[in-house]
Amino acid sequence: MQDIKPLLVFSAVLEHGSMHAAAAALGMTPSAVSQHISRLEALHGVKLLQRSTRRLIPTDAGLSIGSYCRRLQQTLADTQQALDNLKTEAAGEVRITLTSSLIHAPAWQNAFKRLQHEFPAIRPVLYLNDHLADLQQESFDIALRGGDTALDAPDLIARPLAVWPWRICAAPAYLDAHEPITEPEALHRHRWINRLPIHHLMRRGTETYPLHIDNSLYCNQLCAVHTLTLGGFGLSLQLAGEISTALAEGSLQTVLPEWTLPTVSLYAVTSYRVQSAKTEAVLRVLQQSFAAAQTIAP
Repeated sequence: MQDIKPLLVFSAVLEHGSMHAAAAALGMTPSAVSQHISRLEALHGVKLLQRSTRRLIPTDAGLSIGSYCRRLQQTLADTQQALDNLKTEAAGEVRITLTSSLIHAPAWQNAFKRLQHEFPAIRPVLYLNDHLADLQQESFDIALRGGDTALDAPDLIARPLAVWPWRICAAPAYLDAHEPITEPEALHRHRWINRLPIHHLMRRGTETYPLHIDNSLYCNQLCAVHTLTLGGFGLSLQLAGEISTALAEGSLQTVLPEWTLPTVSLYAVTSYRVQSAKTEAVLRVLQQSFAAAQTIAP
């Protein structure tokens, strides 16, 4: 097998933008980095970099081969991480970011209980955030995300957890005190609580109804939407998997249950495919717990 080091050095040059920066990252001299690049160019008879006194610009050939070099670098890093996992105990801190409303989901609560029981040496650290967190910049190990923005960056790895439909719901006390809701048109005559504007297409058989709710009580936290709905302050749109306990206990009721709304796919997202033993253990428990709960969403 040909020496792969020049390929890894070239990847580092592209990543860091200069011979000196690559040399510092690799623990080499700039001269050694330059020699590796020259050897790679000479071996294959192609020019990979346009050199100037101020910066390096990859040629078309350099751009083409660079994507493979970066993939090689990541594969080696994943391999090393996998080897380290074989001798690493599932212990230590795991930073998890999730929406504030997901705390209510039985699937999440079951996963959290399992982690405490099966992996007492793992210390989950929870960050409740209803905005899209940057996994790499904020050093999160796992992000629980749903919807179209779950994979906002191409290098993220998503593990499917659940597919939950939206439900229109309200507290029984609110419904008893206000006009009955028998058709979608009546929804516009009620108070709403939301974090984002509601624009969804409702379906019943072959019928459709575009639901647009703009005049509502705004809350910047999904958890507050859930709490205010329980308190009888109005209608809200919530995910079935997050309110299944409230529906089963009768503290919330589904409005127009014969009408369906769009679904949201929920994922456990990480920055890299290969994880530490502790993160892999958390991911496995999450996937198993959410899969077991899929059948109970009302």
